[in-house]
Amino acid sequence: MSKRIEEVEKSCLRLVVRAIRDFHPSAVKIFLEETDLASDVAEDVTREALEYLGVPRVHVRLYGKVDYKRAAVVFLPDRDVNVALMIDSKAEKDGNTATIQMSQTSMEVRQLRAGNVVSVKGVLPTFIERAGIKMQTITIVVKYVYEEQGSGSLLKKIKIACIPSGAFQNDYNSDEKNTIWMVGRNAPSLGEEFRVRLSFAALKKKTPWRVVCI
Repeated sequence: MSKRIEEVEKSCLRLVVRAIRDFHPSAVKIFLEETDLASDVAEDVTREALEYLGVPRVHVRLYGKVDYKRAAVVFLPDRDVNVALMIDSKAEKDGNTATIQMSQTSMEVRQLRAGNVVSVKGVLPTFIERAGIKMQTITIVVKYVYEEQGSGSLLKKIKIACIPSGAFQNDYNSDEKNTIWMVGRNAPSLGEEFRVRLSFAALKKKTPWRVVCI
């Protein structure tokens, strides 16, 4: 079962990478010319890139705290698979990590915080069912790394990462020492929700195909 889950993750990542790579020249131009917040531009670019390429749709509405949600179908050599494709766009000057909310992952985060071991379960299920259709959840992060230039932004690179399904918990975060996570940017003292940062380097070290840089 885990091998079949991973095959779908690979196919979805290839789809997103192809969309962003094809749209890359336009993305550079948009970032340079837009005066909106870079984070807002990033969301628009990802959406436009996927619309430009086209994603086979399943006509089911999805819910969740991500920028781009699409019930889609992935065509593999031996089968068709329904997926709940969740893509979150980030735009920051630091390209080493991406901040993730627990509603955006099916993994359980196990890490050290302030000297204590914490364990927080991701809210996103490995599979979801809507309107009688079962879909494998796929979470992909698109990180736009930029620097300010005039009234716009110079897009330096784009990192695209497929966050592992909770089915691979033991491979990627079996305990606080074996992990792909860094402490998130949230302040418990202020009542902020638990967040965590995905380390691109740690994920790539474990599984190179899961992180692509454009």
